[in-house]
Formats: sequence, C-alpha cells, structure tokens
Amino acid sequence: MVPKVFINFRPEDRRDRDGYFFILSGPSGVGKNTLLSIVQSGLQGVYYMPSATTRAMRPGESQMHPYVFVTTEEFEAMIERGQFLEWKRIHTNDYYGTHLPSIQYAIAHGYDIITDMDVLGCADAIAAFPKHICSIFITPPSLDELSNRLHNRDADARNIEKRLQRVELEMAHKDHYDFTLVNDNLEQSARELQRIIEQVRSRVELKR
Repeated sequence: MVPKVFINFRPEDRRDRDGYFFILSGPSGVGKNTLLSIVQSGLQGVYYMPSATTRAMRPGESQMHPYVFVTTEEFEAMIERGQFLEWKRIHTNDYYGTHLPSIQYAIAHGYDIITDMDVLGCADAIAAFPKHICSIFITPPSLDELSNRLHNRDADARNIEKRLQRVELEMAHKDHYDFTLVNDNLEQSARELQRIIEQVRSRVELKR
C-alpha cells in the first residue's frame, strides 16, 4: 500500500504560512547526503522528503527511511496518475521518483521539507513551485578532490567515469541556484548549510 503522503508530519511543526522546500544539488560524491544527515539533527521542523523507488530494501533500511519502497506495478501506476514531480529509470532498471502529492501537502499545510535532487529535477521543482523553493548547490573544493572521494567509495572504474562525465553538466547549472556552498570542510560546511536554511526560514516568517 503506497502512503498518500511520504512524511509523518507532527502538528506542532506546522507554520502559519506556506511550507518551504529546500533542495540540495551537486555532483555525485560531493557530500550532499552526509551534510543532510548532519544538519537535520539541528533543524527543528524540517523534514527529509524521501523518494519512491522500486529497488530492494537493504539492511538497515525501512519503509520511508530513506526511501518509500514500492513495486514496479505501483510505481508505473503512479506515473500514469501524474504523481511524480520527476522520475527516472536507471541502468539497473530500478525506478526513482519525487512524490508530487507529498510536496503539495507540505507547502499547503505549512511544513518545511528538504531533499537532494539532481540539477534537472531541481529545475522541474523550481518551475512547479517558484515561490516555495530554496536551491543550494554543493560543490567540491576541486575536481581532483571529487575524483578522490569517488574512488574511495566505489571500486568500479566504470561507475566513477560515468559520474565524472556528469560533473560538467551539473556544474554548469550552479549559477542558477540561490546559494552555492563549497564542501571543503565537512563540519564548517554543515554549519554554513544550517545557517542558510535558518536564515531563509526566518526571512519567510517575516514576509507573512
């Protein structure tokens, strides 16, 4: 059974305004997920927006953490109903998609959400919700450093090469983002990311 909304929101976190959608983008290996996991512990009332996927659940994972796991039939039915902001099928034949009704619910009911998304998906989100998006692009200190990080986490040279080939495409979009953050020191970058999010939330509150 696919949940109607992919996040279990707490009523006490509801704001007296529209919700806001924070999106992190950047090349593979730049540290988006690590930064997200650090800053979320220090942010009250900002919910991680899980994607839907058809891939198998791995040890340590559970439904809605970090994905909403669905069958291929369920995913394709959701495509037919127009329930994805964006979706893709990767080389393993697994589907991944961003659940549109969950975003709409969060914004309409005053909840702030955050996720990581590739540059094309972020562009789709901005087009759909232009007044409710804060986009943050995470860059590596250098391409050499990024290459080193990828080699440290993946032994498959072909996978690394594919990811490095996308870097130029992704970096070409960074000037379209609201903020750019260089992840050269994890702790400092996490503090800066949290500062950006808190600053934007405060600014939105003042505009009510």
